[in-house]
Amino acid sequence: MKSVYVTGYKPYELNIFRNNQPEVKFIKLYLQERLRQYAEEGLEWVIISGMLGTELWAGEVAIRLRKNYDLKLAIITPFLEHTSKWNEENQQYYEQIASQSDFITSVYQQPYAGGYMFREATRFILENTEGTLLFYDDEQAASPKYFKQQLIDFSATSDYNMDIISMDDLSVFINDYQSEKWEG
Repeated sequence: MKSVYVTGYKPYELNIFRNNQPEVKFIKLYLQERLRQYAEEGLEWVIISGMLGTELWAGEVAIRLRKNYDLKLAIITPFLEHTSKWNEENQQYYEQIASQSDFITSVYQQPYAGGYMFREATRFILENTEGTLLFYDDEQAASPKYFKQQLIDFSATSDYNMDIISMDDLSVFINDYQSEKWEG
């Protein structure tokens, strides 16, 4: 797999309101482990749409992994000015990651005009990547459930890699990580 789209929960859907909360550290460590595995298997591009939470955390991780792997980061937003309604702190966070990305574009070259933009942007990303790493658990429904259904439908008609991280997966990773730290 040469390109993977990474998406999932927004921070508030996980009761995360600051990037320095301990939960964020573990999510980023787990994303790093998964992306590292992909990189060792030939991954070249990490694709995000620039949303807060899973996507920007994955962007940070991709940038960090460049030290050891030939990874590139692309941000493909649904529309122009997608951060315009975000607070200043979140806009700065996005800009920090965007400034280190290898490619930035928008599916629609205009500001927000309707919900269809999100659906079409998702379709565009699915058609132009080889797989998705989705952080989502059916037990904790939130906005990624709409993407998951689109992903399942798309995967049913194409040769597409679908990798879903559940809360159980994350919990096992955290327990293993903490056990290794205590033993080490």
